[in-house]
Amino acid sequence: MDFAQAIEGRCSVRQYLPDPVPRADVERMIALATRAANAANQQVWRFIAVEDRETLLAMRRAVEDRLDELAARPELAAHAREVRATRPSATFFAAAPLCMAVLVVPYASRMDRLLELCGATQQERDRLRQRPDLQSVGAALQVLITAAYTLGYGACWMTAPVIAAEQLEQVLGVEQPARLVALVPIGRPASALRRSSRLPLDAVLSFR
Repeated sequence: MDFAQAIEGRCSVRQYLPDPVPRADVERMIALATRAANAANQQVWRFIAVEDRETLLAMRRAVEDRLDELAARPELAAHAREVRATRPSATFFAAAPLCMAVLVVPYASRMDRLLELCGATQQERDRLRQRPDLQSVGAALQVLITAAYTLGYGACWMTAPVIAAEQLEQVLGVEQPARLVALVPIGRPASALRRSSRLPLDAVLSFR
């Protein structure tokens, strides 16, 4: 398939066949993902390929426990059902034969450091710089899920589980300063692909 077919054909997949993903395919996906554009070629992404079933179940329990903890908070008493309703969309990664944990190693550019010397707060620096490290990881994530599609797999870029980032990092043995930013379950799709619609160009594109 050509580039346009890969971009237009890819969609989020949330149900997977149990067939394992060969290591050669995993390595190919990551090799392509690491060709993504990134700030100052710092390559701040890191990937953990989770195949072990017990580890995946421990990750799911960590997310479920975190959601239960939030639902029990007095401030969310009126929204406990709403919090618990997010459980399926935050934990389906555990049913995939492979889940890629995507990390960022925080990066401060020269301009970030100069702004800090000027007394700019972290919030002010984020507003002025818009987190080039996270943008870099986002670029790699887009390549990763597209690469998975070209190899016949379905994938889904998930951020809902990151509500339990600290607990997941403990399960995965993530060492500081790396931080978890997303999970990407990957596997052969269990059903026909269903592509979502997109806004018309005139709703997202303007010329000046």
